[in-house]
Amino acid sequence: MRADPAHPLPFERVGAEPVPPGLRHGRPSSLFTLWFGANVQFATLSVGALSTSVFGLDFAPAVLAILVGTLLSSGLVGLFSTRGPLTGMLQLVQARGPFGRLGNLPSAAFTVVNGVGWCVVDSLLGIFLLRDLTGMGFGPALALMACAQSGIALVGYRLIHAVERGLAVVLVLVFAVLSVYGFGQAKAQAAVDAADGSAAAFLLVVAVTAARVLGWSAYASDYSRYLPATSPPRRVFLAAGGGSAVAGVWIGSLGAALGTGGALTGPSGMVSGLLPHALGTVVLLCLLLSTLASTVIDLYSGAMAALVAGFRLPRWTSVLVVGGLGTALAWYAGHGDFASQLNDFLLMTGYWLAPWAAVMIAAYWGRGRPLATDGHAPGRPFGWGLPCVLLALAVEIPFMNQSLFTGPVAAAHPGLGPLGLFAGFAVAGGAYTLLAPRRRSASGGVTGHHPDAHEQPVHEQLVHEELAHEELAHEKLRSES
Repeated sequence: MRADPAHPLPFERVGAEPVPPGLRHGRPSSLFTLWFGANVQFATLSVGALSTSVFGLDFAPAVLAILVGTLLSSGLVGLFSTRGPLTGMLQLVQARGPFGRLGNLPSAAFTVVNGVGWCVVDSLLGIFLLRDLTGMGFGPALALMACAQSGIALVGYRLIHAVERGLAVVLVLVFAVLSVYGFGQAKAQAAVDAADGSAAAFLLVVAVTAARVLGWSAYASDYSRYLPATSPPRRVFLAAGGGSAVAGVWIGSLGAALGTGGALTGPSGMVSGLLPHALGTVVLLCLLLSTLASTVIDLYSGAMAALVAGFRLPRWTSVLVVGGLGTALAWYAGHGDFASQLNDFLLMTGYWLAPWAAVMIAAYWGRGRPLATDGHAPGRPFGWGLPCVLLALAVEIPFMNQSLFTGPVAAAHPGLGPLGLFAGFAVAGGAYTLLAPRRRSASGGVTGHHPDAHEQPVHEQLVHEELAHEELAHEKLRSES
């Protein structure tokens, strides 16, 4: 975004409405540094460590499982990012096509929850680091994290890209040093035995790793919508998906190596106990900065999701509300079992995001693209997206295997639990492809053709018209604020 002469500070002025052509700027390469910087961080390291220290997978198969899970979900980040330059719209606004205006509200609500949840996870990781670095108490450390992450998210899109770009360079050097120690001391065997066998552990690591990156896919185009509409989709895909994949595989595998040293009790102990004191302090400080940068992305998009859900708030107010919720929940969650809470959270988000992503793929890249005149266009209340996701959730319930709830299939055969995410993805995508009407050609026949970057589907035109009316209300709020 560009500075507004009436507002000298570079605060983002665009809310849930499409980005005007005059504000489009940047290159696809900026997406590589954004998603690389967002994934080279402590949460990625911690999730990788779960594979060997908690799930009991040996090092080599753990790396393979991390590779599979990361590539699958990073591909979605790249794919959804290509929609940003084409439409100039937030990811959730585009979801109004297959879900409808009212049918999209559960997705918006879940994205707020996803943003708040990751804010909690990353805040806790930051608190662990601050306590190791300074001896600071839990309350003051939480307050410091809340102020820092909210400040960056308040400024918005441009500062987020700048922070991630700077950290990408620094963190490559830091994690290169950490990799020398971590991979050098890795053991071939896991620190614990796999409770349900190595095959079940492998599937669980794939599912948990994929679920971590799936959280990014829910708002991938939020960070590409300012790019010019002429940005080549292939370059956008490779930059966004590549940045996420390279960082995710590298840091996740490093976490698996560190996890072979023992059970994951305190995340920061993986690093501070491995490196010489002075070097360990530098690495922990950089990890703190990376954790902060990652939280900002979730906080920013969680706040945007609240606007899409219909809350008539200025963007900065939404950021403070979502950040406040994350801070309050972090205070509560900070006194529990971190590893168990992280596992539960990752799987819970995956149960919704996997079917949601399948519907989006079927709607915009499959044969089930919605018609503007079929009663399921974004100007209409409901589309086929929500019923398909609910159907997939019903299929997933028997496979759920967490401390909060265990389904009958997972109870009888724990090793089948991770298959729930993949079953939900397949069911939602298949159901939407079968149920949603297809595009019709000018001659009246059904066609699988999709618009290129220079065409705009009718249902996207309706989204723009709907958002134009919303922008009038938001403009009034901004002028009053």
